[in-house]
Amino acid sequence: MIAVFGATGNTGRATVKELQTLGEQPLCIVRNSDKAREVLGEDVRTALADITDRSAMEKALKGVKSVFVVTGHNPDADKQQINIIEAAKAAGANYFVKVSGGKAIVGPNAESVVGRGHYAVEEALKGSGLRWTILRPGLFMQNTFGQAVSIKNDGKMIMPFPGTMPLAFIDVRDTGALGARVLLDPGKHAGKVYEFTGVLTNLEEFAKVFSQVLGKPVTFVAASIEQAEKGMRARNLPDWLVTHLVSVSRAAEQGAFSTEATQPIRDIVGRAPLTTKQFVETYASLFS
Repeated sequence: MIAVFGATGNTGRATVKELQTLGEQPLCIVRNSDKAREVLGEDVRTALADITDRSAMEKALKGVKSVFVVTGHNPDADKQQINIIEAAKAAGANYFVKVSGGKAIVGPNAESVVGRGHYAVEEALKGSGLRWTILRPGLFMQNTFGQAVSIKNDGKMIMPFPGTMPLAFIDVRDTGALGARVLLDPGKHAGKVYEFTGVLTNLEEFAKVFSQVLGKPVTFVAASIEQAEKGMRARNLPDWLVTHLVSVSRAAEQGAFSTEATQPIRDIVGRAPLTTKQFVETYASLFS
């Protein structure tokens, strides 16, 4: 049996749906079963447990052999995910798949607590005795959801990246598709770290795709990192999150997300990664 933590988030939801398409009925470990059914459908299998509650997780994970984990950014994510690792091992699971961050922002001395947290979890996982696989997706296309109001009202995408800088985005549905298949074949994928992206593009090209699909002009506007940071602080985002988002922008400026890596999707999923056009077509109603 497969368990999914973070099932109601974008990536977790995509993984659950892909597993269902492949004939599996994963167990979603959630805090709110009503929300899970609303997001994932009435027939979804759930078990209630908070990721800070070790005993509740051990109980929920009885009979589970493989665990998929993707949780939202927060300063305690490392403690929470290590708690999941320990609960999974105690419950008898033997395979653990973690969605991590890009190697440019993950490390013991990373600027962001998010990057340091990912590193701590990866190290704990490697020393846990469990079989494991680590996924490192590129920049998510779904990050543009934060631009929906601006695109809808003003026809602008405003982000702290140069417009012509090459960027390799990925749709979370590709992460889910790859993650589901990795979960189903631990013998083939255990002990591996997969870095993967979609086809290389840039934000000016992405804006043109929005224009074509939505049928109205959408322009990309490059903000400076300083402008973006000021705007985030004006919205009262917590310091740790501001630091993380700024670190991602700085890493991008240095080319951290400018390398295309589509082969894992092609080899494991058996198709090309989803394109920016497919992404906008799917979510057009959010932007118009």
